[in-house]
Amino acid sequence: MPQLRSLRRGIFATRLLLGATLLVGGMTACTDDDDAVTAPVINTNTVVVTPRVSSLRVGQTQQLAATLVDKAGATVSAGAVTWKSSEPTIATVSSAGLVTMLTTGSTAIQATINGVTGLASFQGVAAVASISVTPFSRNLRVAESLGLSYTLRDASGNALLARPVTFTSSAPTVATVSADGVVTGIAAGSTTITVTSETRTATYNLTVEIVLPVNTVTVGPLNATVAIGGTQQLTATTRDANNAVVTGRTVTWSTLSAASVGTVSATGLVSVLTAGSVVVNATSEGKVGTVVINPLLPGTPLTITGALNSTLNWFFEVPAGTTSVVVATTGAGTQDPDLFVYRPGATTAACASELGGPNETCTITTTLTPGLWRASVIGYTAYSAVTLRATIAP
Repeated sequence: MPQLRSLRRGIFATRLLLGATLLVGGMTACTDDDDAVTAPVINTNTVVVTPRVSSLRVGQTQQLAATLVDKAGATVSAGAVTWKSSEPTIATVSSAGLVTMLTTGSTAIQATINGVTGLASFQGVAAVASISVTPFSRNLRVAESLGLSYTLRDASGNALLARPVTFTSSAPTVATVSADGVVTGIAAGSTTITVTSETRTATYNLTVEIVLPVNTVTVGPLNATVAIGGTQQLTATTRDANNAVVTGRTVTWSTLSAASVGTVSATGLVSVLTAGSVVVNATSEGKVGTVVINPLLPGTPLTITGALNSTLNWFFEVPAGTTSVVVATTGAGTQDPDLFVYRPGATTAACASELGGPNETCTITTTLTPGLWRASVIGYTAYSAVTLRATIAP
């Protein structure tokens, strides 16, 4: 009998040890043949809300959907969805998951299924309250393209960016408008460009015109005399092939004279710096108009003064049909200005007179090209009170 009791105690102790070991390992174990221990069940399901992130303008709505899925992504059969907004003053959500944006700001929308919650994030943005279009500075020309300028604003007057905008033309045979607002003239006439963003629109009435290119450029005033250190404002008139004045054309100003003699600004203001003629060009659409400040007027004597080794250039106009050109200097004493005369655009003198003394003469009777001729006086010595004169025979 004592041996039987010892055997029973050993079996009982072994069962206790085995049960304790299995419990520590976190697995289901039996302490004896009749009792069982089960590990707790962990819920690994997730609620997926779509769309998860949205931006809505004030007053706009968004329908949400919520699905319960397991850790493998498979849909789990579930009960009803409970919806809630974390900031109901910013956005509300109905029992069916319809979100309505009330004002600007951000909020989270919660969807709960079987005790598991998922989230969606919403940002409220101000709605477009007005659209303003900046008119072109002039009528659009046929075959010309210009970008339309516009501004979107909210109810508080703040400019809005990165909003979808569409453009339409009421008469695309007159002018078309691209998806990014570039308007192109097709034919003469009128059209209305409509700019739309969200629920707002703005219109712009546009006129397309046929504009002939510049045919001539006339610069004035003619024969202006300006003292050294003085200025003269020039104007350029552009005309088409019908001799009609055309406006709104770009004019570029430049001078053919050395910068030390005179300069011209981008707006046509001439500054005279030293003695001599200042030749100014006004260019528009490839056509050039020319004017001379302080010209040598044929038949009009000009008194000149120059330093040793100085070069003074005086320009004069030779018309078509001229039969002879005579340029001469006259003076007193032993002073010695030398005279050179050049045809239009030439770098080689048509005549050079380098006699001793102040009296020099150039007579030219051949190749009398019409245009601006140049009389260049070089000071072999310093000179003063010398008369320069150009005589042109028809």
